[in-house]
Amino acid sequence: MLSKTYHLKFPNLDAAQIAAPFVVEALGNAIPSCRISGLNVLISKEGDISINVFFPGIADLKTFEKKHGGFLDTMKKTFLFKSTGFDGVCIFNFEGEDEAA
Repeated sequence: MLSKTYHLKFPNLDAAQIAAPFVVEALGNAIPSCRISGLNVLISKEGDISINVFFPGIADLKTFEKKHGGFLDTMKKTFLFKSTGFDGVCIFNFEGEDEAA
């Protein structure tokens, strides 16, 4: 499984909360067309948004980058933030089911 990771650092939590719905909408719309197999969007109290997008194969990652890779450039026209990120191979991923007590 391949992963694309983004880290967006906003000036504060309020700015990150305003930007978060745009991130979710932009990436959520990419799920069917890019065969995204997993998507995590996390927000911290310091105003950071961390995004992990998972793909079953390299072709799907490349399709995503071609069709939706410019979402950060679009965001930079509206929001003030710094961004870093990388492509990687997922070496461990665990998602358990919550058990009701």
